[in-house]
Amino acid sequence: MSKYVLQLSFALTSLFLGGQAVMAQAHPLRIGLIGDSTVATTYGWGPAFEDRCTEQTKVLHFAKNGATLESLSKKFDELLQQKPDYVIIQFGHNDQKRYGPDVYRTKLTSYVERAKLAGVKPIVFSSVTRRNFGDDGTILPREATLKAALPSYAATAQLVAKQQGVPFVDLYGISVNHHNTIGPQESRQYNFNPSDTTHFSPAGAAATAELIIKALKVAVPELNGCFK
Repeated sequence: MSKYVLQLSFALTSLFLGGQAVMAQAHPLRIGLIGDSTVATTYGWGPAFEDRCTEQTKVLHFAKNGATLESLSKKFDELLQQKPDYVIIQFGHNDQKRYGPDVYRTKLTSYVERAKLAGVKPIVFSSVTRRNFGDDGTILPREATLKAALPSYAATAQLVAKQQGVPFVDLYGISVNHHNTIGPQESRQYNFNPSDTTHFSPAGAAATAELIIKALKVAVPELNGCFK
């Protein structure tokens, strides 16, 4: 092969790789978030999660206060139309006020199947725990006035992910273990206000986002480069 041909080949390769780099910068990886207020931009972990993402990663916020799988179904379709690469799905807190785990399973399965059909990779999360403690100083799930306790919905989310063959992050189990470890006094620093043991202060959101990112790096290793 002549020196001229080698130089031309090198130049074309450099041009091609350079073009790929420009395209990568022009089209950042997109992660959609959909869920309830514990995810939303008001006092959820979503903004803190976005803060930990690199400039090459765009977060699409579709979580909403008071949301259930049923109430955000149309919004989910709008999110899928934006063609994110991944979508994180976390529901449970409000669903458990309205329907049991069987209905929850059906609705969550629909979300996962619709994401797949749209060419979007779904990641199922179980709900982050409420920070209510029992007399022994460990998390005590709320049950009164609910269709079932949150652990039942967490187990159902895990089952749906397994049946659908998609990544699962047991945020419920991770967050329970975390708060049991730090204890009630330190856990209060996560409260949005002194009496709010569900939503997050900025420090609580940041700590929860850190738990999430650590788990995602294991459950979805290809996302490792998306975080600072």
